[in-house]
Amino acid sequence: MTKIKTSIALDEELIKWVDLQIEKKRFANRTHAIEYALQQLVDCEKSSVLQPAYFPQSYDLILREKASKKKE
Repeated sequence: MTKIKTSIALDEELIKWVDLQIEKKRFANRTHAIEYALQQLVDCEKSSVLQPAYFPQSYDLILREKASKKKE
């Protein structure tokens, strides 16, 4: 797959978290972390777990809502 270079701005706390995950070897670099997160959203949308209207919300909030609905 061809990669296209881009630039984004993220919240400082989010970058700190991503960098910590890189230090822990969860991700190879920031690009890997962002690609992984976006792919998770794409996969969830394809499996109808998430509706596109939820995308602006925090991903953690979405996962918590999903878990609470399963308990019902």
